[in-house]
Amino acid sequence: VEDEDDDDDEFFAPFRHPSGAPLSAEAVSAEDEEGAEVQSLMALVSNVVDVRTEYSRKRRALERLCMSLRPRCLPEGARRVFVQRAMAEGVIQAAVRLIELGGADLACAASNFLGDLAFNSDAGAVAVLEVFDCIAACFGHIFSDLTTAHLPLLESAILLCVNIAAICPFGHSKLVPLVRPVCLQILRHPGVTDKLRGNTILLLANLSTTVGAELRDMRVADVLLDLVKQGKASGVGQSVAESVIVFLHAGPDRCEEIDTLVSLNVVSNYCVPIMKRTLSGSEFRGMYPHLLYTAKLFELFVRCKDYAEALSAHPKVIPLLVRVSCQRERPYGVESDLEGRRLILEALRSLARFGLFCPPPVPGS
Repeated sequence: VEDEDDDDDEFFAPFRHPSGAPLSAEAVSAEDEEGAEVQSLMALVSNVVDVRTEYSRKRRALERLCMSLRPRCLPEGARRVFVQRAMAEGVIQAAVRLIELGGADLACAASNFLGDLAFNSDAGAVAVLEVFDCIAACFGHIFSDLTTAHLPLLESAILLCVNIAAICPFGHSKLVPLVRPVCLQILRHPGVTDKLRGNTILLLANLSTTVGAELRDMRVADVLLDLVKQGKASGVGQSVAESVIVFLHAGPDRCEEIDTLVSLNVVSNYCVPIMKRTLSGSEFRGMYPHLLYTAKLFELFVRCKDYAEALSAHPKVIPLLVRVSCQRERPYGVESDLEGRRLILEALRSLARFGLFCPPPVPGS
């Protein structure tokens, strides 16, 4: 349902305010830098929501918005302002309508944009979740069976689910029925891209915090453990497979799955690096880890004394945990970071209970 690309001179003309007035040099200089960036992006939003805009231009506007919303491309303050203003303009509803039209390229662009809007944004993720039933109705056919023709759109849809699931655990029940049929197919299929496999694993990690019993019944950990043991997948393709295994099988007693991870040096090769990247807000295996999920990894790992000993034996683990517990700023500015800090305190308490960590004395006590 897309028209042919036409002359893009007007589309690539200098950005305009949503009102249509050009951004003059005086106007830009009168606003701060973040404000100017938001205004530029709102001009693209106007192309998306305007019913008179051709579909090819809408797609290009969505693609440019995605480029601008990538991590570290837009200052956090400007990003929050943009999300609020874009939602007020009706951009989420406009993107859903484009998905409903059925054109693959346009649906991919719209889905990618909604995923980027939801990334690390409480308000954005909740708003997209509210319309997810409409999106799921459009995507049902690509999740029912894995076919090569559907892979580009499937990648976009999985990424959208990842970013919603990361922020909205209360919405997992909406996501599971959609993704259940295809997840294991993606993990086992030799022809899928590392990006698609990695994002599917990331989605499973998010979902495992609330629907672990269902994922255990699906034998998800068995498939992921084979992937980790083979060591053939790239970092992006392996994603957070180790976290999913821990989320599904950690407890007060030892288990075969985590014994295998420990034998593969999971503490040095995975636990410490992902915590470092979480604290710095930088990329790890193709994604940006949330404190909540990294903290959950450590808190579950130390519930068993044997695994707690393996974790605390690494010289960097306890200093990293103490650093997180003392950190006032939230790495991404999302509400779940507060729960992440609580889980870190629980992990330190478990280590202290096992005699593996001695909290420093409180001054004046």
